[in-house]
Amino acid sequence: MHLVMFDIDGTLVDSAGFDSHLYVEAVRSVLNVEIGSDWDAYEHVSDSGILEEVLREARLDGEREDLAARVQQHFVGLVRDYLRRSPDAVREIAGAKRLVERLLDLPNVRVGIATGGWEPTALLKLTHVGIDVGRLGFASSSDARARTDIMRLAARRAMRGAEYRHATYFGDGAWDRRASAELGYDFVAIGGGVPNPVAYADLRDTDGILAQLGVC
Repeated sequence: MHLVMFDIDGTLVDSAGFDSHLYVEAVRSVLNVEIGSDWDAYEHVSDSGILEEVLREARLDGEREDLAARVQQHFVGLVRDYLRRSPDAVREIAGAKRLVERLLDLPNVRVGIATGGWEPTALLKLTHVGIDVGRLGFASSSDARARTDIMRLAARRAMRGAEYRHATYFGDGAWDRRASAELGYDFVAIGGGVPNPVAYADLRDTDGILAQLGVC
């Protein structure tokens, strides 16, 4: 059995143009703290992991749970408003939906999504581009801070008690590549932002990607 797992932002959904900006804005509005959007500077590149580090450095640990909930709520509201105002600005990465559907139809494949985003915003984006997580193993930053932990949970949910012999993760960030290496997954880079032996600009080459995975 081959486990195929995807990140969301920059991999299945083109949201980089607004997502980082809105996260920074949510932190600023709720915490009155300015942060940069160089996510690779953080220990855990996930919404909850970044926020925990921001709260710790701002010495707001005593109010952490309440403040974290308020930041998340504000961020979800900002994303929802953005999608309502600018629906055409949020797009499927070319070929994403078709590739996921083809993989789901293969008997020797299980499909998962492991995202560093919080579940509410992740589902908003996926729904917006027509990707249904009902048949997928889904895990997010609402489940864990570390990307490797998120990926492990998505794998368990995707496999539903079965075992995989091979695992591949599709992502667009250096943190995706590092987490894949730590877990022993093959890594496929999407979008051109991460140098990698196996890389695609997008997901349109369905047959080529399936052949690369060795699942057809």
